[in-house]
Amino acid sequence: MAYPDLDSVSARLYQRGLASIPDGVSRSLALIRPHPIYVESGEGAWVTDVDGRRYLDANNNFTSIILGHADPGITQAVGRQLVKGTAFAMGTEAEIELAELLCDRVPSIERIRFCNSGTEAVMGTIKAARAFTGRPMIAKIEGAYHGTYDHVETSLGATPGSWGPEEAPSSVLYASGTPASVGEEVAVIPFNNSGAARSIIDRHGERLAAVLIDTMPSRVGLPLIDQEFLSTVFATARAVGALVIMDEVISFRLGPAGNQGRLEVEPDLTALAKIIGGGFPVGAIAGRADVMEVYASQNAQRPRLPAGGTFSANPVTMVAGVACMSQLTEASFQRMDEVGDRVRRGIAAGLAALGLEWQVTGHGSLFRIHPHARPIRSYRQAHLTPDEEAVMDNLQKRLLEREVYLPGYGLGCLNLATTDEDAAHLVDAVTDAVGVLL
Repeated sequence: MAYPDLDSVSARLYQRGLASIPDGVSRSLALIRPHPIYVESGEGAWVTDVDGRRYLDANNNFTSIILGHADPGITQAVGRQLVKGTAFAMGTEAEIELAELLCDRVPSIERIRFCNSGTEAVMGTIKAARAFTGRPMIAKIEGAYHGTYDHVETSLGATPGSWGPEEAPSSVLYASGTPASVGEEVAVIPFNNSGAARSIIDRHGERLAAVLIDTMPSRVGLPLIDQEFLSTVFATARAVGALVIMDEVISFRLGPAGNQGRLEVEPDLTALAKIIGGGFPVGAIAGRADVMEVYASQNAQRPRLPAGGTFSANPVTMVAGVACMSQLTEASFQRMDEVGDRVRRGIAAGLAALGLEWQVTGHGSLFRIHPHARPIRSYRQAHLTPDEEAVMDNLQKRLLEREVYLPGYGLGCLNLATTDEDAAHLVDAVTDAVGVLL
C-alpha cells in the first residue's frame, strides 16, 4: 500500500478527530502527517489498523508492551478482575502482590508507591527527594525525556542556538508559558561527560535535592553509558548530600532488575512505569525505605509528602502488572537481547551495504536508527539537523508501506512475541525503505 492514502478510514477518522481533539490525536508522537494511523487491534508482535492493514509493531506503545499485544495471561487476569470491579476507594491485595514482586526483584527498592504514569512517577521521586533533603534544585541530563513536568522538560528541546557551552549547558525551557524560575531550579549535565558532571553537581551542591538520570536515554540517542560517568554522578551526588534518582520508565525492560541491575548500581529512588502495568496506565515511585517514609504519616499526622490519585493502584492495572511481570524470567530477557542484537546488526549491515554511514544504537530490545555518522555519546551528537529530521520522517512513511510501524525519530522497541521471521522482516523493510530514499 502507499502512504498517505487520503481515501482510507484512518484519513477520515483524522478529519473527524480534528473537530474535537487538537491535532486529531491526544499524543503528539502518534501524529503522522498528513494523517495518523488508527489501530483496530493487536496480537503478538503485530497490529491491524482500521483499514485492515497489518504492521509489525516496532514501537510497542512507546516501549510499554513487553510480552506482546493481547497476551493471554494478562487478558485472562484482567477479565477475572473486570467482573469484580475496576476501581475502589479501598486497597486491594493485588497492589501488595505487585509491590512485593518488584521489591523482591530489585535490590534498591525497599518501598514502593503506585501512580498512573511515568510522568507522575518522575514527579513523585523529585518531590520525595525535595521533602527528604529540604532542598529545591534538581540536576538532569541534557536532552533526556522524563515526561511532561515543567522541571524535567528543561533542555529537552535545546538547539545549537540555545544550548550554551558544552561543559555548562544552559537550562532551556521547553513549553511556552513555563515560568522562568523553573530554569533556575534545574541544572543541566551533558551525558557521558564526567568532568562537567562533577563540576556542575559541586557548584549547586548545597541546593541540590537530587540528580535525575536515565542510564540509556532515548532522546539522547540510546547511547551506552560510560562507567566513569556513571560512577562520577553517583559519587559526586552523594558527596554533596543529594539523592540519585534513576528513571527506569523505559530501561526497566533491559533486565530482571532493570538497567540498574545490569549496571550493578543502586539509586536512592527509582521511577518506574510502562511494562510494570502489563499494558495499562501505571507508574511507581520506589526506593530506600527511609526516603520513602516521606509518604508515610507519623502518629496520625499529615505526611511530609501527601499523595493521592483516584486511579493509583487500581486493581485492573495491578493484576495486569502481576500477570506481566511474573512471566518475565531471565530467559525472557536473554531472548529479547538476542532478537535485539539480530535487528541492530542486520540493520547496520543493510545500511553499510547501501554505502551509508548511518548507525544503530541501543541494547536489549531497544534500538534507534541515526541518519549520520557522528559518534553518539551525548544529546548534541544525536541531535538531528532539519534535513536529517526530514529523512527520518520520510523513512517512517516508507516503512508503513512495508508493514512496519516505527516512530519518526527512529526509536525502536521489540516485544517478546517477536519471532526470528519478524526480525528479518524488520531488517529487510528498513534496508529496502532506506534504499528508496537514496
